[in-house]
Amino acid sequence: MAYASASRTASEFDPRRAAETASPGGRALLAAIPGSGAFVWVVVFSIVVNLLLLVLPFYSIQVFDRVITSGSAETLIALTVLAVAAIGFSACFEVLRNRLLGCFAVGLEQFLAPLVLKASIIDPARRGEGGTHDMVRVRELRNMLASSTACTLIDAPFLPLFILVLYLIHPWYGTIALVGALLLLLLAVASGRVARAERAQATGAAARAQRTLDGIVRHGNLVRAMGWTHGAIREFVQLNNRALAPVVRANDRVALIASVARLIRIVLQIAAVGTGAWLVLHDEVLVGSMMASSIIISRTLAPVEHLVASLRVLSSARDAWAQVRVAAAAAALDQRKTLLPPPLGALEVSGVIYRNQNARRPALAGVSFRCPPASVVVVIGPTGAGKSTLLRLIAALDRPSGGTIRLDGASLDNWDPDQLGRYVGYLPQDVELLGGTVAEAIAGFDEGATDADVVAAARQANAHEMILGLPGGYETEIGQDGCRLSGGQRQRIGLARALFGKRKLILLDEPNSNLDPDGEEALCAAIRQAKKRGTTLVIVTHRPRIFTVADLVLFLRDGVAVAFGAPDEVLPQTMAGATPMRTRSSAGPAKAKRNSIDRRP
Repeated sequence: MAYASASRTASEFDPRRAAETASPGGRALLAAIPGSGAFVWVVVFSIVVNLLLLVLPFYSIQVFDRVITSGSAETLIALTVLAVAAIGFSACFEVLRNRLLGCFAVGLEQFLAPLVLKASIIDPARRGEGGTHDMVRVRELRNMLASSTACTLIDAPFLPLFILVLYLIHPWYGTIALVGALLLLLLAVASGRVARAERAQATGAAARAQRTLDGIVRHGNLVRAMGWTHGAIREFVQLNNRALAPVVRANDRVALIASVARLIRIVLQIAAVGTGAWLVLHDEVLVGSMMASSIIISRTLAPVEHLVASLRVLSSARDAWAQVRVAAAAAALDQRKTLLPPPLGALEVSGVIYRNQNARRPALAGVSFRCPPASVVVVIGPTGAGKSTLLRLIAALDRPSGGTIRLDGASLDNWDPDQLGRYVGYLPQDVELLGGTVAEAIAGFDEGATDADVVAAARQANAHEMILGLPGGYETEIGQDGCRLSGGQRQRIGLARALFGKRKLILLDEPNSNLDPDGEEALCAAIRQAKKRGTTLVIVTHRPRIFTVADLVLFLRDGVAVAFGAPDEVLPQTMAGATPMRTRSSAGPAKAKRNSIDRRP
């Protein structure tokens, strides 16, 4: 059995380097991307490429105005060799430019992807449920930078140069190119506004369709068992059609604008040839300049026409950059904190309040209690009392609206998140297992995990024998979210994960909800062993079996701490009913006995 994290290669993401880009604006963030200095060479190569593109029109001028009139074959050969060589150099420089852009695009993704992933981990709001995830936006930026659209954008500033050259040949040529460029730019702006308006209408519908799809796929067995298959498909199709309708309208309108732009470009090229012929007939220009101006006008208007067709891509890339920049800034600002000494497990909750945005009353209202190291606190109360919310706050997954939570005297905000996570084990009510093997599910992404550590955690959870009974033992593939395991097996493996490493505070939310009596006995034994190792445990449960290993019991009701103390004192109050504690803190059973409890009449 290879150690658990072997298949999960450690990233080269450097948090210190990312922190240096704290509060990055667009330029600062781009400057921090590896290889961004090569972008200067992209500009240099673009200048050379665009200048060498003038070789063809000037070759035409020389051939028609000098070679044909002089009849010199040597001059024709020399001009042809020089033109071919110049075009060859232009092609080489264009290849180098595209390669540098491709490398820059890859470097952009390699730099931003860890920051965006970190933002998704530390901020649940950025996980993109039902919407476009930030990581998708990063790939969208990479694809745009590596495409021809980026080259078109880089070539756009050279448009005035070509118009100036046309004015030097003859003012009429310059006027035709200028009018054509302005018309195409107006069409490009119109195309962008149409695409943006339609996309804004489609965003909400697409998010709803995606949420529905995720729910159907995630709960496919339930949908099938309840006979909802056709109804689920019909619901998704209806929502998806609402999302597609604006997209279809946008495609039709943008395609129409692109066709008009192509028509304008062709008409202007015809006008340039006709104007050139008129000027030749009136001896104002030579035949070579007529051919050269036609080539330059085509070269001038082609990129602008391409912008009309690709402005949707550019608009989407701009929105993607704005979204990714905010995510990267949030991750970069989350700087590493000073590492504190390893905790002993003393937990203190002082006046903790937590409010949900959509709730009329707080989920927790001034909860306070204190427990010494190596103690077992069991949290009980009716459904909706705030028990799971309290565990999430202690695990630092959410921040309290008021009050403080301290571990060994240090507020959770003062702990470095990664360091705190190494000492806190958490088992949520809905056991969340990472895919892969059993060993990988226990060790997670711990880069220093060994086989001995995995087996030791399984033994501490009394899950070793159960795991050996699986078809592949520790190498058994558990499937996505542990779908190939039973509920009890997932809970036992989740407990082993919570015990993995040198945990000093373990938080268990309904750890015995899917366990049979033997499993509960194994859980109680694991709790006793963890306590002997000096670990503090906070356990949410509804089953009385866990009370046998409890040192302290916290009784919550409607988000309020009703009672806290020794089990033989608190448990009778849960049956008789009690008002909230007047004294909401205690250092242990001794102080808990002195808590003042007002009983209801």
